[in-house]
Amino acid sequence: MKITVFGASGGIGTHVVDLATQHGHQVRGVYRAAPRIPPAGQAEILVSADIFDPGFAAKAIGGADVVVTTLGPDFAKRHNPRTTMISPPDLHQRLARTLIAAMKDPGAPGRLISVSTGSMGPADAAMGAGPRLLFRFFRTVVTPNLGRVGRDLQAMEDELAATGLDWYAPRPVKLTDGQLTGHVQASARFTMKTISRADVAWYILSLAEDPRPGQLRTPIITSASSGRSPARPRAEDLAAQRAP
Repeated sequence: MKITVFGASGGIGTHVVDLATQHGHQVRGVYRAAPRIPPAGQAEILVSADIFDPGFAAKAIGGADVVVTTLGPDFAKRHNPRTTMISPPDLHQRLARTLIAAMKDPGAPGRLISVSTGSMGPADAAMGAGPRLLFRFFRTVVTPNLGRVGRDLQAMEDELAATGLDWYAPRPVKLTDGQLTGHVQASARFTMKTISRADVAWYILSLAEDPRPGQLRTPIITSASSGRSPARPRAEDLAAQRAP
């Protein structure tokens, strides 16, 4: 399988590239600046400061079977949303639009997997009243940058939902730098649990490799106990997401 990964230098993207090459896939990593540490394996490196350029996007996804975006916003201090946000406020929506346009061409890949969020807005409808109020307070009063990112990710999901692509937007709630376990719970229901960036990458690769239809489009993903099969959601979870 040929996989193009946007955001290949990020905390999740580096894991996606490494895992995909370990699985024997042909990987093309897209970077906004040349990586200081080259990716493991034989991954192809593609660099452009303007990832929204239509010509570059077409080149980046050319020949791919699956496109993955793990792009995250840049802050003055890495992973610190309380510092100034350097990225454009519509980063995710603009990239989604660019890729959707590129994927309309004949022969372009039909599956797009874009990391979203379970805590910054898009998953509010899946939460109980308590968690919803808590997260809204946190992202509007304590750390407004999180609210801005959440609105951008919601706009990204809306762009994806309006296409005919085979798209997915996994929603991790709280990311950690923990180890890869391969045990991930995917559900339409909100659970206030963490998940490692490595396990998010593992889940993304599972989606990329799974040809079966019927997956949740916007699963909330968290760490799971080792006794539960992570790759397929339960029937009641599918029903919950489809319910009005």
